[in-house]
Amino acid sequence: MRKYNRTKEELDKIIEFVEEDFPRHHRKVEEITVDTVLTPREAIDLAKRYHQEHGLDGTVDERIESLLFDEAYTFKINPDDRENDDIRPAWRVTVDLEPNPFLFEDYTLIVSDPDKAVMGMLDANGHPVSEGNEFTDEDIEYIMSDEETEKDKA
Repeated sequence: MRKYNRTKEELDKIIEFVEEDFPRHHRKVEEITVDTVLTPREAIDLAKRYHQEHGLDGTVDERIESLLFDEAYTFKINPDDRENDDIRPAWRVTVDLEPNPFLFEDYTLIVSDPDKAVMGMLDANGHPVSEGNEFTDEDIEYIMSDEETEKDKA
């Protein structure tokens, strides 16, 4: 991990930037400052349809007051040219999970406003979920069990 030796002034500037930038990514419906393609209800309906079609766990939170809007969601980073990152407005729709011993937090469906489609998912920590980095039902069952597999015994 890279260490930084920053001055107090540099840290203050970073904190100021984060405090100014954060609201742009987590606006309540009444705080949106740009024109949107979708209405809040349409964004929730798209998330519900995606949730159903993909057989996801949990229940889509349909309350408009819990909906968040991100004026500049980063869908994809271009490491060679950060000026060409794929940044678009998006709705953040929460999916509530039933409490259980392993999966105990909600996740978020990202609905692209201009594309009118669910374009991604964030885990409870706000990290993007993509193919290959999620647990399967079998993984969870194994983690929760006390049984050893043949591979574990070897």
